[in-house]
Amino acid sequence: MASTTSRKPTTGTVSGTTALAYWGDELRFYREQAGLTQEQLGRAIHMSPSMIAMVETGRRAPRTEFIKACDSVLGTNGALARLWKRIIKHSYLEWFRPFVEVESEATEMLEYEPQAVPGLLQTEDYARAQIKTGRVRDSDEEIERHVAARMSRQEILTRSDPPLLWVILDEAVLRRPVGGTEVMRDQLARLVHISRSTHIVLQVLPFAVGAHGGMSGPMTLFTLPDETKLVYAEAFGGGQIIGLPEEVENCRLRLDLMRACALPPDDSVRMIADLIGE
Repeated sequence: MASTTSRKPTTGTVSGTTALAYWGDELRFYREQAGLTQEQLGRAIHMSPSMIAMVETGRRAPRTEFIKACDSVLGTNGALARLWKRIIKHSYLEWFRPFVEVESEATEMLEYEPQAVPGLLQTEDYARAQIKTGRVRDSDEEIERHVAARMSRQEILTRSDPPLLWVILDEAVLRRPVGGTEVMRDQLARLVHISRSTHIVLQVLPFAVGAHGGMSGPMTLFTLPDETKLVYAEAFGGGQIIGLPEEVENCRLRLDLMRACALPPDDSVRMIADLIGE
């Protein structure tokens, strides 16, 4: 068990080092304080020593399960998880942070995506491939930090009171092989698997529908605990939260019409499963 009393509180920003490398330094500090080697810690949390090494040097972002396991085995009283939350908070682009806040509070989300699988449903490899295409000048560490931030958002789907998530996917989303054949096959398999959840509904909007109300771009309709409804609309370089009742109602009507035109959920999942075979 590692004592946390000798470690100074962290602020979330460290001069001269990257965020992931700094978190890895903290992990190494607590591991060594506990008298464990990378191999011993790896055995304790069912992870390979090479993965421990990559996380400690900032070459790979830790997953939530990894962080919780390390806090438990090393007896750090949640210090690693608290530091990680600070790092993740500053990993989101400033204009995107309001979306993440609303997403974490929503009881229901109705979303249309014309180009890519929604972040809440992405596999790690799919997310990495998509993020790389839009951040061509970022370092590998920066890419991994953004991937980790996206993966952390998915925790809302496994909490005790997950939101109802209803997603309408344009057929183009399923046919665009983001990351290559294997990455896309795993992503489609994840969609099939997650469709079995009672709080997730998937529908595919086929090409045959023609013109529809979502052709202006992706949109998400949020319902908050007090029944307030908000819309998030995204375009290149930014997005905005909309609360004007007439705009919210316009978005709701568009999404409802798209749901009516889309394949039923069972047929949608069958289509996704068939694409895995192709």
